[in-house]
Amino acid sequence: MQQPVTYPNYGTAMLRLREFPDDEIKLIQTRKEKYTGRSGRNPETVFGTLEEDCMRRDLTINSLYYDISAKRFIDITGRGISDISDISGISDWIIRTPADPDLTYDDNPMCILRCLRFASRYGWDVKPATFAGMYRNADRLSIITHERIRSELDKMLTCANPVMALEMMCKCGAMQYMIPELCTTFDMTQNHYHFGTVWEHTLRVVENVSPDLTLRMAALLHDIGKVQTRNVSDDGNIHFLEHEKVSTDIACNILRRLKGSNSFINEVAFLIRHHMDLKHYGDDATKHKDKKMRKIQYIYGIKGRFETKLPLIVADNKAHAEGFCLEHQDEAVRQSTSRMEKEGSSMFGYCLPLTGDDIMRVKGLKPGPKVKECSEYLMKLAFVNPLSSVEEFEEHLKGYHLNE
Repeated sequence: MQQPVTYPNYGTAMLRLREFPDDEIKLIQTRKEKYTGRSGRNPETVFGTLEEDCMRRDLTINSLYYDISAKRFIDITGRGISDISDISGISDWIIRTPADPDLTYDDNPMCILRCLRFASRYGWDVKPATFAGMYRNADRLSIITHERIRSELDKMLTCANPVMALEMMCKCGAMQYMIPELCTTFDMTQNHYHFGTVWEHTLRVVENVSPDLTLRMAALLHDIGKVQTRNVSDDGNIHFLEHEKVSTDIACNILRRLKGSNSFINEVAFLIRHHMDLKHYGDDATKHKDKKMRKIQYIYGIKGRFETKLPLIVADNKAHAEGFCLEHQDEAVRQSTSRMEKEGSSMFGYCLPLTGDDIMRVKGLKPGPKVKECSEYLMKLAFVNPLSSVEEFEEHLKGYHLNE
């Protein structure tokens, strides 16, 4: 057994057995918690009776005890066992609080998020009285730390039914205290290419990607910039020009506020920034210009990254209106990529054969912005023919006229 980790403020400890290194065993004493005042961010914990411990818990299904001496369950609420069908055989499948919902959520608003998570994880019904209590006390979430909100959000996004969780967040008012920027998308209408509002489209994209946290977070935030970029042209058409750039900035601000790691934020930002890269390529491989595909390959860097990020683009396509889903684009892109790899013209991991020193030598330049200009010019040539030789690049460079 490893040395236990103790948490004196909460009267708990955690340990792992050598035989089961991946499993955590938590040791707790019966206790009660309360968020003191309307702005306290950490609960006050004191030891209590078994009944008090039961009544402070979030759900009846999480308030069951087992007496290892008598080898029997203790169901203080009288509802915990009946609310779990696989134990009782009764198909109630109910999510509800042990105590009065208003008391539970006022004392510990984190229970609101845990209720949402368990309901969406198992697909169980939330009792109307419990949901009404969540709605009445949603403002209490304002005292919860951003780290704890993100922890629950991450779990909901990677559960079996994230859309159910997100829809309940909206209905009970929790979203306003988690990611308020998303609330502005609920009624935002779109153009004829899209299905429903921005929010309805977003839910479909979240549903369409696999339960990978990076993908689902990017799906959730990928169109959040449409509110700021929405424009109606003279002919009545709705446009969201460069919304991917604005969405990226907003998403980064949100994830920083929620205390996400830099690496996670960067990956989500990359996905959002590039989710429109293939939109104008159509549904037919013959319409894909190789130089544009090579540019995308170069941006992604390595094929593995391209393979893992492409699902967001596919999910976004599928969430468009009928006739605009680009159902075959995924396969067309893969075929183009495979062909280029066989030809040796793929640009995954590509590096120009001329270095900065080479450019300065050929053009007689000193270090500075003109070297970058030349490098960008050569990259444009590489997108057309990455198999050009060093000599061919040098000849093009010699004939290139620098901007004044």
